[in-house]
Formats: sequence, C-alpha cells, structure tokens
Amino acid sequence: MKTNETIYLIGRIREKANVFILKELEQIGFKDIAPSHGDILATLFQHGECTMTDIANSIHRDRSTVTSLVNKLIKLGYILSKKDVNDSRSTIIFLTEKGKELEPGFKMISQKLYNVEYKGISDNEKEVFEKILEKIYNNF
Repeated sequence: MKTNETIYLIGRIREKANVFILKELEQIGFKDIAPSHGDILATLFQHGECTMTDIANSIHRDRSTVTSLVNKLIKLGYILSKKDVNDSRSTIIFLTEKGKELEPGFKMISQKLYNVEYKGISDNEKEVFEKILEKIYNNF
C-alpha cells in the first residue's frame, strides 16, 4: 500500500461508514437522524444528562457545532434542554422518552458497523491498527 494514500483511504472509509449508518437508520425507521447526531446521543445514553460543554469535550467538537446539532435534536423531539440550577450560564441536555427509544437501535447499528469494520481482521491486528491510528491522530 502506498503510504501517501492513507488519509484519502481514511476519508473514504468514513464516507462508506456514514452511508452504512444512514441505511441502517432508515431500515429501523429513523430517517431524521444523521451520523453527526450519533456522538451526542451516545454521550447522553451513557451519562443521562450533560452540559453543552461536557458534550463538546466528550465528542471533540466546538460548542457552536454542538449547539447546532443539539438544536436539531431538540426540534426533532429526541432531547430537551434546561438551565443548570447550580450555574445559570450552563445548559443541561437530556434525552426525552422518544430519544431513549433510539438506544436499542443505536446499539444494534454499532454492533453491525463493528462487525463490518473488522471482518477478517484478527484481535492482534485490531490492536495494532488502533494504536497506529491513535498515533496518527496525536501527530496532528
């Protein structure tokens, strides 16, 4: 493999993964959710509720991007926001019942994505691959 094509390949993999996720979401009836919403929803599935700052830090996105994604999810009825009673400058984000209903589908899609991603790859190769990707990420 030519090493000068690695960034290109990483980008193509991301595109294919997003197409895969969109098809899977559509198959289970969630046509209004985009892959970009997944990180926010996964964070809320894990923590229950978070501040906007916590979400931004958790998903490594700037606050303006998170605000835009959160506003879309609020509009769709999957999450709500409230002011933090301990800090009026802070906003708490949490899942609605409709949002909580997404979790089983997200877990199923995540498992399918993982299975496709690592098909035919040994545990040792996975470990080496992830370590190399982390090193490349940290180089930037």
